[in-house]
Amino acid sequence: MFRISILELAFTCALILLVLVVPIMVARFQARMDSRLKDIEKKIDKKKQQ
Repeated sequence: MFRISILELAFTCALILLVLVVPIMVARFQARMDSRLKDIEKKIDKKKQQ
C-alpha cells in the first residue's frame, strides 16, 4: 500500500497552487493596471485638449 506523508501532500498542494492560482492572479493584476493606465491616459488627453 502506498503511503503519503503530510509533507509530500503539502508540497503537492503548494505546487498545484503555484501552477494554477498564481498565473490567474498575475493576469487579474495586469488587467487592473491596464484599465488604470487607460483611465490616466484619457484624463491627460482631456487636459491637453482644454
